[in-house]
Amino acid sequence: MDKKSPFLIALLDAKSALDVVVLKILLRKVHFTDVNPATWILIDEIHKNTEACVKWANDYSEKFPVQQGVKQGGLLSADLYKIYIEDLLHNFENVAQGCTIGETSVNAIACADDVALMSENPAELQLLINIAAEYSQNHHYLLQPQKSVVLQIEPTNRKKQSKSVNLTLNESPMPVVDKSPHLGILRSTSSKNSQNETTEQNITKSRRAAYSLMSAGLHGENGLDPITSLHLIKTFIQPILTYGLEVILPTSSNLLKLEKFQKQLLKRIMSLPICTPDPSIYILSGFLPIEAQIDQKALILFNNICRQDNSNLEKKLAIRQLSIKDQSSNSWFISIKKMIFKYGLPSPLQLLNCAPKKFQWKRTVQIAIYKYWKEAIISSGKSYASLRHLNIDAYNPGKFHHLLDINTTNDPTRETTRLAIKLKLVTGTYILQNKRFRYTENETPICKLCDHGDETLCHFLLDCQILEPIRRKYFHQIDEILQLISEENFTTLSSHDKIQIILDCSLHYPGLKGNSENIIKLDAICRQMSYALHIARYRSLDIKRK
Repeated sequence: MDKKSPFLIALLDAKSALDVVVLKILLRKVHFTDVNPATWILIDEIHKNTEACVKWANDYSEKFPVQQGVKQGGLLSADLYKIYIEDLLHNFENVAQGCTIGETSVNAIACADDVALMSENPAELQLLINIAAEYSQNHHYLLQPQKSVVLQIEPTNRKKQSKSVNLTLNESPMPVVDKSPHLGILRSTSSKNSQNETTEQNITKSRRAAYSLMSAGLHGENGLDPITSLHLIKTFIQPILTYGLEVILPTSSNLLKLEKFQKQLLKRIMSLPICTPDPSIYILSGFLPIEAQIDQKALILFNNICRQDNSNLEKKLAIRQLSIKDQSSNSWFISIKKMIFKYGLPSPLQLLNCAPKKFQWKRTVQIAIYKYWKEAIISSGKSYASLRHLNIDAYNPGKFHHLLDINTTNDPTRETTRLAIKLKLVTGTYILQNKRFRYTENETPICKLCDHGDETLCHFLLDCQILEPIRRKYFHQIDEILQLISEENFTTLSSHDKIQIILDCSLHYPGLKGNSENIIKLDAICRQMSYALHIARYRSLDIKRK
């Protein structure tokens, strides 16, 4: 926000707004919008002859006609309410009071029943509030004084606090608060505070959503298979986590908080420890970082503005801000401009003059963002030595890694437990003796099973003699499948190649697709072998499972 002077925002709350719409007034307003007569008749039929009853103590009252209110949750309800209060917005446009950006008046922002009034002058804001109150009385709905609040917005660099204001709604004082929701976004006394509050709110709501899905099996090991869990996260948790962030564009510190929550959630779902390298989480799940998700939503929102008529408020602001603001500005449109250059997209002014179609732009943005972050995550992943056995180049945003595909097996529940061990091995987070002794006193790297050689990954998977009986039967099955894939003999391969085939065979056979039948069979056998070796090791050492 570039504004250097303080200003006021009044957030108006209408009591049961959709329930008190007078249908006769609504249908009259719809008629004056020059709507198609057939559409008008359809809207009339939806609300005509509607009846309701009251349920109380397992008994029902007599039916009575419903003469007001639009249907809660209906597809047209929000649009019909916009028509119902459209004249109020025209009244605000005709008033010369309130905030302006250049010559454009921005004294009122509304979406359905969420109305925000803005002004630098308390007297002007009181006038706008009075206009809204008079309109509510004429249209038979109530603005609640205690829930309608005032925010005093202060510039970030301002040291002197403004005096508290006294505003009234229907002769009742309006409370002055530090924060209040508007369109689901927490607005506060400064842009920084709004970002912080909204970020914390989204994380809290996302955590609640995750907890509510735990009873359905969203809890990693012994729960749903990872692919189903990832679909649940993408459908029910991600939209909550990123809600409204394309509007406020959070700072790097808030992005870190959001990213931390997402990474911890994904690691728990895949039964991986917190110390797992971050790139591996995205490579396995096919998810994008939070920054990429917000960028994608923000660019799609900008396209919605570009496709508007030049007389619309948002389009006017976009043209003005992009024309006169420099790169140091905190304007939302300048942030979008930087975002567009970051992903190599056409210039914002070019997009304003010739806006691409909605789905065409979505596809263009998706390709650009996927390309940028795919290169970044692959490059980052290759810097981790612990990920040398993971096929990092297989990362494809939006698609999961083939190692997670266990839905083709007869018992996905058991395979989920086996997969947890396989993922720890392939990401380098499985604790063997050669790693334990580095961080624990009085420990040695020597294998405690056979007492011969350091217990490295190679020793655990290939060399330990105590585990040889278990290992032998699986090696025979692996060898049979390799004969079908490449006619290679597993026993003649080098130790490095053997480990690679056991952990992620797609890196050893890059020409084969991860969903091919032989690769799926090979993955299943290697997964079973890894789990069998793990169980035998734990039982021999009498290690209690955490």
